[in-house]
Amino acid sequence: MTNSIPDLDDVFDIAVKASLSSACILKETWMSSAASVLKRTKHDVKLSADINSEKTIIEIIKQCRPQDGIIAEEGGESQINNDGVWIIDPLDGTVNFSHGHPHFCLSIAWLWKNVIYVGVIYDVVRNELFSAVRGRGAKLNGAKISVSETNNLGQSMIGVGFGQSIPQGEGKINFDALGLKVQKLRISGSAALDMAYVACGRLDAYVESSIFVWDVAAGSVIIEEAGGKVCLWHKDKSFMRKCIASNKILFDKIIKHQTGFNPTEIKPLID
Repeated sequence: MTNSIPDLDDVFDIAVKASLSSACILKETWMSSAASVLKRTKHDVKLSADINSEKTIIEIIKQCRPQDGIIAEEGGESQINNDGVWIIDPLDGTVNFSHGHPHFCLSIAWLWKNVIYVGVIYDVVRNELFSAVRGRGAKLNGAKISVSETNNLGQSMIGVGFGQSIPQGEGKINFDALGLKVQKLRISGSAALDMAYVACGRLDAYVESSIFVWDVAAGSVIIEEAGGKVCLWHKDKSFMRKCIASNKILFDKIIKHQTGFNPTEIKPLID
């Protein structure tokens, strides 16, 4: 295992190739309305599309960088102590997908020694590829993007999420606190797309009290490279995180109205 960081152009090309190949599978399933349900729970659904998309992504990664570790929503994790690690969400917005609601995406991030260097989020329906390489800015379909310049909470539109693992009462407290301060709250059903929308200024912020790392890993580097600020908190060794992402002006204003967030407790993304 090498100690020097690989060529980021090569890594980025792998991420894009994997995302476009996986998107073909998702789009074909979406257009044919042939999504096969593998499992239903109270608040979620598992589709064959998730499995097939993830399989395609992992196959391409293993062909190109077999030495890297992988954390994937459907397949779990392997070799995550390696220098290079991929974090994959093959279909974010699965419930939307299953209902025919056209708001979902796939998300791929690449870390080197626990720092995210490459992020790709692909909106299959709108054919929008959000991407970033650390130190090179963020892009949407190749054009530079940046976070909003909104500086007043009362004029902001913020994306929020409610996962099935929200700590008792905390999510509602945070939701109510923000709802009284902002212009509008929006629940989209896809955390990764919310992060992408923060990066390009369609949302001013995204907040969730309990979200998996594969939902926000790619978006975090894209937002940072678009001029924003992202902080992920966790107190244990699970893949669950608390997330605040916004432009730099609003970040401190948002955190004042949230419970359960403590910047002094930030740990490595993977530990």
